Amino acid sequence: ADSYLANTNVDRFWGEGLGRDRVALIEEWDETVGVRLGLMSQAQHSIDAAYHSLHSGLAADVFLGSLLEAADRGVQVRILMDGVFHGLYGRMWDVRYALQTHPNVDFRFYEPLDPLRPWTWQNLLHDKLLIVDDKVGIISGRNISNRFYMPNSAKDAVFDRDVAIIQCDHNPGEQSGVTQIKEYFDMLWTHPYTVNPVYKIGRKKNQRAESRREYFAHQLNLFRQEYREYFFDAEAWLREKSVPTSKVTLIYNPIQRGNKAPWVWAELTRLAKQVEVSLLVQSPYIVPTQAMLKYLDKESLENKDLFLLTNSVAASPNLSAIAGYEQKRELVENWAAQIWEYSGPGSLHGKALVFDHDISAVGSFNIDARSSFLSTETMLIIHSEEFNALLRQAIKAKMEQSRPVVSTELDDWEAANKAVPTIPWPKRTVVSFLKIFVETFDFLL
Repeated sequence: ADSYLANTNVDRFWGEGLGRDRVALIEEWDETVGVRLGLMSQAQHSIDAAYHSLHSGLAADVFLGSLLEAADRGVQVRILMDGVFHGLYGRMWDVRYALQTHPNVDFRFYEPLDPLRPWTWQNLLHDKLLIVDDKVGIISGRNISNRFYMPNSAKDAVFDRDVAIIQCDHNPGEQSGVTQIKEYFDMLWTHPYTVNPVYKIGRKKNQRAESRREYFAHQLNLFRQEYREYFFDAEAWLREKSVPTSKVTLIYNPIQRGNKAPWVWAELTRLAKQVEVSLLVQSPYIVPTQAMLKYLDKESLENKDLFLLTNSVAASPNLSAIAGYEQKRELVENWAAQIWEYSGPGSLHGKALVFDHDISAVGSFNIDARSSFLSTETMLIIHSEEFNALLRQAIKAKMEQSRPVVSTELDDWEAANKAVPTIPWPKRTVVSFLKIFVETFDFLL
């Protein structure tokens, strides 16, 4: 990362005047469903999708049905999935045949699982990207799973966030954030680690492929009939909800196996060093390692308002990661003014940082060693006071459903005295057990 930082300048994240892009913050589950479905139904030329995982269920059926419906119209669709956690196993295997046999669909796996090459197992694609007609891009932390698209009141709902980038006609001399995401996608798509799986398709597999495509079309039509309100004009919605920016910049980790140079983490900590007043951080779990802390300038954060929002043990569904956070919470407390733990309903999965009142970062990056050194990751750095205010408000809304870890600097005693959420004893037992071993595998969390 040292050579990378030496050849880049933190000042490049700030722009002057009106930038090339507008951006929209998408928090609510019904809005994220509607925007995705609307954009795919309005696509005219191309759709590029990169996702870490896809889980069997209605969300996957509707998503794939929308992609295939667009492909039926002649839209060129490219789908890139992580090679280990893509989810196309078991009864989902036929999806591979359905995609391969469609003339307007290409799909590939980034670093497919190979039992004979263990050095590739941790090189995971963790990005969540959607690009439509090279004009609109969505960067997110959401996987394709029912849990990420549930009503807010649902017990198992996972709260995430998206940012939609809309390329505008003004300031054409500046590179759009959509173009940057597209170039990154192309880099992954053509990389030697990415494989185009080709299956021998006979008559029987072709019938299974056709049957699966018909199933997705049926599920999509049923969803459209029952939930017409989610099929709105996404482009008009984005024009209304989006705010102007001065500059949008994509940052990402290097594409390499093994221990990567932590480009994203280095950039985020470098931005943190520039903070004059406040830094607000949200991450599903916060598991700092000594290798990560080397990049953090603790002195620069002294006397600054630093708030960290993460899941409580009661809320988090990721037992190993939350065990890592619990084991290292004292370390986190040494460099954070206030830590807030989300109590539910559901759990938090959004990743965001709010630097002072002008710079924001949203994407796939968790505050842990896996995101820092192992996985592909993307974060969008947005220079916009309007977007910054919206993001700050969204995070603080979740803090109102959270309980602060008591510290001597905490003024909100009413919040501090909220009832501690009950943790079922089996979960508490498993987390306590995992905490014993966290120190030995914290680089994998």
